[in-house]
Amino acid sequence: MLSIGSGKLLIGCVAGLLVLGGATLGLGIGGFADVPADSETTVGEDELEIRAVQTPTEIRPDEPLRVQLRLTNAGSETTTKQVALQLSGDGDQQSLETVATKQVEVSAAEPTNVTLTVEPEQLSSGEYTYAVAVGESSSPETTGSVAVLTPPTFVLDDTTENATIVRGTNVSIRANLTNAGAYRGVQTVRIAVDEDQNGQYTDAERLDESVYSLAGGQSQVSTATAHTTDMEPGRYQYKIATENTTATGTLSVQQPATFRVQNTTAPVNVTKGETANVSVVVKNVGDVDGTDNVTIRSDSLNTTYSRSVSLAANETTTVSIGVNTTNLSSGTHNHSLGTSTDTDPVSMTVQDSHFEVSDLDGPNVLYVGDMAVFSADVTNTGNITGTQSIQHRIDSDDDDRPEAYGVDRNVTLAPGESTRVRFEIDYTVTDSTEYPVEPLRLQTYVHGIYSEDARASTAMSVKPSWAKDGGSSSYSGSTSVSEGDRASLDEITQDKYGRHYDEVSGETKRQVEEIHERQPFADGLAAAEVRTREEIARQEYDADVKAGEKFNFTGLDIETQQKVESDFDAQFETDSGDRIESWDELANDTYETSYENLTTSRQADIRTTYQDQFE
Repeated sequence: MLSIGSGKLLIGCVAGLLVLGGATLGLGIGGFADVPADSETTVGEDELEIRAVQTPTEIRPDEPLRVQLRLTNAGSETTTKQVALQLSGDGDQQSLETVATKQVEVSAAEPTNVTLTVEPEQLSSGEYTYAVAVGESSSPETTGSVAVLTPPTFVLDDTTENATIVRGTNVSIRANLTNAGAYRGVQTVRIAVDEDQNGQYTDAERLDESVYSLAGGQSQVSTATAHTTDMEPGRYQYKIATENTTATGTLSVQQPATFRVQNTTAPVNVTKGETANVSVVVKNVGDVDGTDNVTIRSDSLNTTYSRSVSLAANETTTVSIGVNTTNLSSGTHNHSLGTSTDTDPVSMTVQDSHFEVSDLDGPNVLYVGDMAVFSADVTNTGNITGTQSIQHRIDSDDDDRPEAYGVDRNVTLAPGESTRVRFEIDYTVTDSTEYPVEPLRLQTYVHGIYSEDARASTAMSVKPSWAKDGGSSSYSGSTSVSEGDRASLDEITQDKYGRHYDEVSGETKRQVEEIHERQPFADGLAAAEVRTREEIARQEYDADVKAGEKFNFTGLDIETQQKVESDFDAQFETDSGDRIESWDELANDTYETSYENLTTSRQADIRTTYQDQFE
């Protein structure tokens, strides 16, 4: 709105637009001021009239201030006058300073437009009062105000909440960016951590780079995540930077709770069955409190003992763990003791008595009613004195596992000491409480003398009392053991099983026939003592073969086959007959070298020949 009075043109406030560089900016209240053509005017003594004034109410600091005037000459002649623009930065019209002047020639025929310009370098941000004067000594004829806007000014604040972090966890580095200027601007925020601690920030160390466009007074939080898994404990500088400002801080990476073991102790020797106490000093060398398990593991057994320990940073404690030695064999055992981050080896020697049984003596043939005397040497081969129950056992239920039946004796021996243990037992075929075992049938039994650690066993044939002198009974045919070079099929069957040859199963007949064909027996062996391959496999090598079932010799592993065959052959005086030859024997017979020295194809031929022996 324009108002004129007392010969002066006063500039009011109206809304307007400012066009800068092709962009139209809204100026709000106080835009360009225009004087309408039909407005009331005041004519000075020189008959010049200011018909209109145009000026922005606000400008950016990089823009010039332009004040546009329209002058008319109400007289009849052309006149030339100085037009001056005066400016005050403090709003006080008394301190106005002339900042631009122009000599203007105004004809009486038509209006003249005048533009007064103030360059950006003459202005700074703030509120200005301006005045326009026509004539070198005249007073201002019009006044107004203009604001030079504050440019986008970005303020950066480090708002990281916790810059102390345990290694292995992540930390957020945060910054608040604020545009303190009057209008929108663009700023790039870069966040980096000096991971190599050399004082430089490389592209590889940059965590985040973000570009923000903020209006005047607007704020934006910028966040970057630092991963500390690969960072050694220590102090690291970080930087948050824009084009105009930088903020720095320190990231402290702490060592997590780390439990170290030291001064491990264990007993050098421990008696089997006792608890061995193993102790260790545990220290938390980390920077924070924590909990870990102290564990001792046995290399001999799949056994672990563990205890949970909680320690503050740099705290130390002693942990003691008891190790059960009941299931540990005699000798030195290695253990590993430690935490999740540190281990220490420890060893201990388990001492125990060990009773070996040897030189078993007893009857090969027991006649019903006779006293049976069994004896064996018992030796303590261990390293401490021990006491054990020494037992005589007999396989009374025919499962090839001799059972204890109450005939035993406690024996105490020092290391290296031996004694002879002797048992006198009456065996009978009659079920009577006067005898310590179940009634025995007329057959062959496995029996032996056992300690807790070892055994010595053999076979014994039970015969009727009348067979002792070659007598006869209600059985048809001879039942006496042959004392010649060869025993008959019936004699072998009766000696071993107490039955006639034609009374046993086909599988048993086949095995008896094999023994019969391999005669004569080795010196000192009676028919009852000669064992079939099946019996040897079950009794000596714990083969899973049930008595009475068909025996599949080739079903055993090759190593066991060779051992059984060797034990079987040792019962006879000659190697002739249907002897099963081993791989090495066949290789030497065929190629005059050992099996392992043959080519792959020749080894395959030997294995085929070996299997052909069982067809």
